[in-house]
Amino acid sequence: MINTVRRFLLLVALSVIGLAGFYFFKTLDTSISIGNMKIKVMEEGIDVEIENFMITHENKGVKEWELKADLAQIDNQRDLTTMKNVEMTLHKAGSKQYVITGDSGVYRKATEDVSLNGHVKLVGPAEGLKQRLSITSKSNN
Repeated sequence: MINTVRRFLLLVALSVIGLAGFYFFKTLDTSISIGNMKIKVMEEGIDVEIENFMITHENKGVKEWELKADLAQIDNQRDLTTMKNVEMTLHKAGSKQYVITGDSGVYRKATEDVSLNGHVKLVGPAEGLKQRLSITSKSNN
């Protein structure tokens, strides 16, 4: 009888210690800081939240575009990265580049599609845009 009570009390004590350990590790800060980038693992829906987010796309060692955001929330299940305060730089031949900014945006990794919303602004040399627009308008006639 005494051994049964001892085993029961030992089981209760181990259960309390296990439960306390579970809650301790669950409430730990799950963020990692790497240089000026901060990564935080999220609970539901969003897998990771990254501050000072940046992606660079290169083709054969040549930088084609860069995507930066103050905050990015990555949802791997839906293959979506939702961003705030977005800046996309498109590098063209020579020293020409276009900078597109927006209040928010969405990036799909599989298709490399980027859509920007809210106060979208394009800054860059006008020559390339004029040529592109004139070609597009002639083909629409």
